[in-house]
Amino acid sequence: MTFDIFNAPVSVVAEGLEGKALLIYGSNSLGKTYQATKFKKPLYLGFEAGLGAIAPINNWKDFKKVNKDLCDPKNREKLKELYQTIIFDEVYASARMCQTFICEKYGADNISEQLPKGSAVNRPNLYVAYESEYWGEIQKLLKAGFSIVFIGHEETDKDTGQIIPKGDKRSMKVIRDNADVCLYLVSNGINPETGRPVFSSAYSAETPQFFARSRYMHMKPFIPEFTAKNVEEALTEAIRLESEETGIAPVSYKEREAQMATAKVDFEETKKKCMELCMTLDSNGFGDYALELMFKHLGQGVTLSTVMERQIDSLELLMIDLQDFLNEKELTQ
Repeated sequence: MTFDIFNAPVSVVAEGLEGKALLIYGSNSLGKTYQATKFKKPLYLGFEAGLGAIAPINNWKDFKKVNKDLCDPKNREKLKELYQTIIFDEVYASARMCQTFICEKYGADNISEQLPKGSAVNRPNLYVAYESEYWGEIQKLLKAGFSIVFIGHEETDKDTGQIIPKGDKRSMKVIRDNADVCLYLVSNGINPETGRPVFSSAYSAETPQFFARSRYMHMKPFIPEFTAKNVEEALTEAIRLESEETGIAPVSYKEREAQMATAKVDFEETKKKCMELCMTLDSNGFGDYALELMFKHLGQGVTLSTVMERQIDSLELLMIDLQDFLNEKELTQ
């Protein structure tokens, strides 16, 4: 059934990285990809060319097929044994692939192409279609229960001069908004004795010079050595300190998931219940009101005999309103 605010679960936070999203960005050769592969049980999704040692995602269709498998509840237990971290490398390249997918789908040369006025061709606004497609796939991935490490390049905001993750608002916004931690990396140069790069440093707090942030107020604003181990330890410590401050003990991701889960609603049972409620209201002279509620929730021309399973959420809301009205009028079935 639906969420009950009068019997709401205590707010909890899951410990560790499981189920969380990280956005790691910066210039080239900072160890972004290398360190990302050091997180627990990684699956690498490479959208960029040039990573010859790792099989890449060649187009948006490839990603949609992989994402479908990752998000299928039937695969959940098996995939959880294999993978804990999904590495999404990188955001800007994936967005370009998505744009190409939309252009090919609607027969356009580029995402900004506009049809001439009066054109007989019927197609949606390409930018809107692209945004919907990208957000839809990313939202599914975010809800699949893995740790997601998004990797990005940097660019300078032309209006503010601030360094930000590279990408247009239609692709980067969904990732920035959902990232639990966004880390900006800076180089520490080369060790003169060994000739090898020194570990990069990571910032998790925004400054006028660059964008970075964390959902956790106790997250270290600066990690001197950017490694997967140091990031995980910093996040774990931030959650522990927040737990001590609020008095709410952190739980495992599995426990949090169970608490936050919404019970699955049976379509046929809900439809049957709606029919019974409508019959009761009709027999008591409220048939027209039942029809009004049906139109409100299911749309014009849709009846309980023609309602589709994909409308289960609207059907459940109809059932609740019908039951509330019946209770208000003190009627019994």
